Amino acid sequence: MKTAAVTFKYIALGAIGGRGGVQRFFMLTHDIKFNEELFSPSEKWPVEKARMLETEENPCGAAPVTYLQGEAGESLHLSQHIAVCRYLARVNNINSGDAYKDYVQDLVADEYQGARDAWVRTAFGASNEEKATYSSETFPKKLKMFDTLYKKFKTSDDVSPYLSTNAAGKPLWGDCAIFGLCYDHIQTGLLKEEDLADYCNIAALYKSFAAIPAVASWIDEKSQQK
Repeated sequence: MKTAAVTFKYIALGAIGGRGGVQRFFMLTHDIKFNEELFSPSEKWPVEKARMLETEENPCGAAPVTYLQGEAGESLHLSQHIAVCRYLARVNNINSGDAYKDYVQDLVADEYQGARDAWVRTAFGASNEEKATYSSETFPKKLKMFDTLYKKFKTSDDVSPYLSTNAAGKPLWGDCAIFGLCYDHIQTGLLKEEDLADYCNIAALYKSFAAIPAVASWIDEKSQQK
């Protein structure tokens, strides 16, 4: 469906990205125009979630939710942020154009999901002692694994830090996922940016992605609101 309008509904998390942040970074990176509707976590989101479940608009009851309005008036309600990024890449013809290069994005994005779940549990439900153990032991092991995956599966040239890119040289959904994961660990105090130096592939990805103008602008805007 050729998209005329995109509405992105998510929880208002301030400078934290969350799952929706990965999709937001993807849309910003690829100049996909979207309207954003944010809900406060404790008040408005529970009401919106109940509405979506009751109407079966989103049976998953999870955020983000993306609403697409087609040029002919048709509409779609999409959920699951990685799947939405992949869909947007396909309909906007901004994927890699190669089955294997798209596969490496899927490979890392699939592995990312467990690490994202662990971040949520730790950042918002763990004790200080548990957070310390996670930061010093658990997440470094994940970073090493992701760094090795990049070393093994990166298909782009030596200049680009991304797993693969589209024709314009822009990163895709797996790269967005890893950037968003590291960004949120930094924002919630579970990782220091300088610690990424121990993982050269991930450090290069993070530095390059954070410098994408639209992404850098969003991060700067949120940092000024703290």
